[in-house]
Amino acid sequence: MSRTLQAARNLLTPHGPGSYPGLLVVKPGPEWDTFVIVPEDGQTVQALGGEKVYGYETVDGGRAAGFELTPGERATLVRSGLPFSLVEWRIERG
Repeated sequence: MSRTLQAARNLLTPHGPGSYPGLLVVKPGPEWDTFVIVPEDGQTVQALGGEKVYGYETVDGGRAAGFELTPGERATLVRSGLPFSLVEWRIERG
């Protein structure tokens, strides 16, 4: 089963860079206890659990869905360049 969402590009995660081979994972600053996964189009994040994207609404009408992944789920960044700087994610159960 899968679902497709329009959301923000980068996922927050409690897991460090070594947890996601082949993906860019950064720590925004020394005071942060969260890392950020920065995928490219077509890349898939294999969830360890706790990866999330916050939903939000822009002042000019854009709506980003929020989601949180559970262990074993896969989130693939299908395409970027959507209005309001959103991307399309395909979320699949593990």
